[in-house]
Amino acid sequence: MSHNNSNPQDDTVKNKERRKFLGIAVGVINIALIGAIVGPVLGFVASPLKRRKKGEWVAVLDDSHLAPGDVKDVSFTMRIRDGFQDVDRQYTVFLRKSDDGVVCIDPACTHLGCRVKYQSDQHRFLCPCHGGVFNQDGDVVSGPPPRPLDKHPVKVEGGKIWIYKEV
Repeated sequence: MSHNNSNPQDDTVKNKERRKFLGIAVGVINIALIGAIVGPVLGFVASPLKRRKKGEWVAVLDDSHLAPGDVKDVSFTMRIRDGFQDVDRQYTVFLRKSDDGVVCIDPACTHLGCRVKYQSDQHRFLCPCHGGVFNQDGDVVSGPPPRPLDKHPVKVEGGKIWIYKEV
């Protein structure tokens, strides 16, 4: 014959303590799961707020090297962050000097991104891929491009032509 020495009141107290411990443990696990799900979602939703436009002013040419009426393609190098490494990347733009100042025109055609070429005898930019034609201000003359060539902000300071390039 076996004797059970446990007191029913002691079992009830132990069960209440066990239930309380398990309730707290389940609550902590639920909070951790909710945090694991909601945290990345909030990070994804808020990520556009963390992004800033990254660009900088770059001196690309001495002002004396660009005569009024001239269009010149100018190449320059910028150090950018590409993934997890810093790399030097080379860019090219067209600079045009007029009575109103200096204009910086991006050479990427607005149709499909082919590089346009300047035809100095016609005073036009021509896209070799699909025949897009732009005037010397970068406005569309004919062809499939949906809008004018992109322009970058320009300033002339300290005898140098500076452009603001976003990367």
